[in-house]
Amino acid sequence: MSQSTTSTPPKATDSLGRFDVETPEGSGTVEVAGTPTNRARIDVELESGRRWIFGVNDDVAALVLVLNENGARVDPELPSWIEPVIQQTGLEGVES
Repeated sequence: MSQSTTSTPPKATDSLGRFDVETPEGSGTVEVAGTPTNRARIDVELESGRRWIFGVNDDVAALVLVLNENGARVDPELPSWIEPVIQQTGLEGVES
């Protein structure tokens, strides 16, 4: 009789990678979350609390929302340093 093993599939919020970054606005972290069978999410967060959240489709990041230091949604302005940070994840860049 053969024995089968089952494993729990990864959750959509499982981290696929995380790294630290230095930006003109301060230190921060970049986290790629998702699963290989699900579109990924990229979360760029500075130590100040400011965050840019992107969805990923076809190797390009698309901005979903921007949060200020207090966690409130703000206008989606992208600093010039953010596209090179996104490219460090292996993506082509940011959707324009």
